Amino acid sequence: MHITTSALGIELAHATLRAAALFLGADDLSPRRSVAPNKVVGNGLRELDRFLSILIDEVAVQASRDAATLDRLRSRRNTANKLRMLQAMLGRRHHPDHRRLRALGRSRDCLFYCDGRVRRADVRSGQMMTAGWPSHAAADAGDLMTTPLGGRLAVRRGDIDDVCRFYARVADELLAVAGALRADRPRHRAPVVFRRQTAHIGLANVACDGF
Repeated sequence: MHITTSALGIELAHATLRAAALFLGADDLSPRRSVAPNKVVGNGLRELDRFLSILIDEVAVQASRDAATLDRLRSRRNTANKLRMLQAMLGRRHHPDHRRLRALGRSRDCLFYCDGRVRRADVRSGQMMTAGWPSHAAADAGDLMTTPLGGRLAVRRGDIDDVCRFYARVADELLAVAGALRADRPRHRAPVVFRRQTAHIGLANVACDGF
């Protein structure tokens, strides 16, 4: 199996995710402004997740040429786990965005499928679900918001803006990783082979170029 990628493919995937984040962050999807806002917000978050997954696939080809490893990564449907696998391929043990991406997965499913009603906790025996955006309570500043089972997931416009900035930041970091991987990879120039019986033809072509 021959695996190829290009800077263009990575840059296109990065630009697509960036554009989607800019669009969603600029759009007012506040629950007070729409008849069925939760599904719209949930769908927008699903699109960001899908575009991030594509970007991870593109960057992974720069990190590994092993077909089996890349197949395993591409088969992962959970983007948080896919990003963690890519980071492991890069030799990184710390995965700072994993918890938030997992929380965003639960949040978008809650909005898209359950109209914002919390039906699933973080863990099977738990009573709280962590959202993918910061808490609205001043006392919990800097931490992600949590909502009890049966409660309504609160979404404000600022929350969507914060999520979009998060995805844009992850996209920029992955683009930088891909650039560093390309820079570190040795470049091999194909040798020029002259066949004695046809060498004069090549020389003649070069001499006649431009006439």
